[in-house]
Amino acid sequence: MNGWCKSLYLDMETLIINIPEKKSELVKELLKELGVTFRKESAGKSAYVPNSVTQRTIDDAHKGIGIGEPIKDITSYINSL
Repeated sequence: MNGWCKSLYLDMETLIINIPEKKSELVKELLKELGVTFRKESAGKSAYVPNSVTQRTIDDAHKGIGIGEPIKDITSYINSL
């Protein structure tokens, strides 16, 4: 590896991007051509941040709005469906 390539790969930035499913293979191929590497991360609870609509729905459900009573635990909620 020459010095230019070595420097190029040491100075990388991590980005998180959302790609439409229909375009993901095309985008991945283009990025691979540019030397971009990919790493799948586990979707753990701490990595997920709900959008405002989802968060409002979760908050409403906890308060019982739309389902008649507040959710006390997930098992009883699922059984009530």
